Amino acid sequence: KVGDPSGKDESRQLLDEATIQSNIDGISRVFSTFLDFDEDKAKIVNNADWLDALGYVEFLRTVGAVVTVNRMLSFESVKQRLGREQPLSFLEFNYMLLQGYDFLELYRREGVELQLGGSDQWGNIVTGVDLTRRVDEGKVVGLTAPLLQTADGRKMGKTADGAVWLAPEKLSPFDYWQFWRNADDADVIRFLKLFTELEVSAIDALESQLASETGPTFVNSLKRRLADECTTLL
Repeated sequence: KVGDPSGKDESRQLLDEATIQSNIDGISRVFSTFLDFDEDKAKIVNNADWLDALGYVEFLRTVGAVVTVNRMLSFESVKQRLGREQPLSFLEFNYMLLQGYDFLELYRREGVELQLGGSDQWGNIVTGVDLTRRVDEGKVVGLTAPLLQTADGRKMGKTADGAVWLAPEKLSPFDYWQFWRNADDADVIRFLKLFTELEVSAIDALESQLASETGPTFVNSLKRRLADECTTLL
């Protein structure tokens, strides 16, 4: 309902309730392929459960009193938009506060002490860490990982052009296989390590063999192996 401005030059399109629910259902189906939701081994929660009922003044008193505008302006997601003189709506400016508040509520409701995310979420996660420590004296931690990029420096993102969908109605199994088969030569070893369950020692051996090969035959066989492994996992 409020778009994350991180890495964006334009405001995200506001979605209606039906579209949001459809997205929730789709995401839930995708995660159920990989995670076991029985017996609370994994759980999907909806932050609308606490945000929709949150009074604005209550929110300002809880969050606004401990998060400074100076701090918010220091984060890259805000600095980049302002530096490029692209408009940043007050709605988007609130996103960092809302994600920070989510961490506080997850700590309170579910005992969540660790939030994982891509490096573009660093500012949002740190806001949640600071907020939880200040408001509830909660000891929580944020951990980010570098965004996945192709060899030419393009982000492999869920909303970027050519996004890789994990649902067959969005991307056919063949097209999913073909995506990995079309990986850049320079990416194939890295992708084997990141996206397959092959032993790292076995991939290192393949990398050594690749270094001594001439011609496209061997690297193409590695791309097919990558595509087979990734598609089999899904």
